[in-house]
Amino acid sequence: MNRYAILANPGHNRIYFAAALKIAVAELKALAGAYAMELHEIEEGSIGLPASICFSTKRELKREDFKVLGFSSLYYALFEIVEGGLLRPIAVPDFHTFPESMVQILKYNGKTNEQFTRLMVNLALSACGTGSDRMTLFDPMCGKGTTLFEGLIRGFDVKGIEINKQWVQEIETYIVRFLKEGKYKHKAQNSKQSDPKGKKIAHVFSLTAAAEKADFKAGNVQTFELFNADTRKADILMKKKSCDIIICDLPYGVQHGSKSDKANMSRSPLGLLKEAIPAWHDALKAKGSIVLSYNEFTMKYAGVAAALGENGFKVLDESPYNQYLHRVDQSIHRNLIAAVKA
Repeated sequence: MNRYAILANPGHNRIYFAAALKIAVAELKALAGAYAMELHEIEEGSIGLPASICFSTKRELKREDFKVLGFSSLYYALFEIVEGGLLRPIAVPDFHTFPESMVQILKYNGKTNEQFTRLMVNLALSACGTGSDRMTLFDPMCGKGTTLFEGLIRGFDVKGIEINKQWVQEIETYIVRFLKEGKYKHKAQNSKQSDPKGKKIAHVFSLTAAAEKADFKAGNVQTFELFNADTRKADILMKKKSCDIIICDLPYGVQHGSKSDKANMSRSPLGLLKEAIPAWHDALKAKGSIVLSYNEFTMKYAGVAAALGENGFKVLDESPYNQYLHRVDQSIHRNLIAAVKA
């Protein structure tokens, strides 16, 4: 047996507190199962590293294994544990299309930790069965775009909906500036979208980009599409069955609100979810997956699971998809739920 250790990213536990490594173990089990990596004895490390996960394999790890492990949310460095308990560092290639700084630079109050965002993406990919050559990620309440930027650096096409006009403008400004300063070829445009009756329902920002000039010239580009609109209209805004995975950090009912109409702000995330899920379901491909995070103080797992089940989703309620409850602060106990489109 070969024995390995992953040194955890220093930022991985600044939000998760004591649950950090427990969550990382569950995530790694999900990835191993989805990608047939045959990892064994996955456990929290006790080899003298500050925070780590150890595991065994029957064979030496290969390039395709490095790609999966390198994209895990806790990943910082990989070592092989050799004779005498010594650690041999392994050079893992950088598989990102755009640099990780795209998702790391932007800082703002209430930003979801980027390692947690990556965790959600990994769980969705592990559960997804669409078989698409290139994944399309959809965040139906994208806030200021952390999940969209994570999708871009992973090589995905991304789509987002956000009702807050100022946040949408900030996303547009940031992504265009980042690409210009990095000298990445891109093309952006703005447009409007109307419903079948001709009423305007969205401002649309569209962008195509490539990390390499040759790819852009050849038309091998990634797409970024952002709608300033009501997420409950996703079925009108987007083509049916156009997305592979849905990732959404639902309003926590603490700082976040969800507009239910022009005059009122709803503090019921579950109510909004029930209204929006049918539209999200239409946008997802068959066997596509959805991963939602939410605050257990304002929503309960049973309620979220019921809403998903009533709208054509099969909830994944067994290990390794059910071990993610953790404390963020005194008003937020965050949990995850994963499901696939039946």
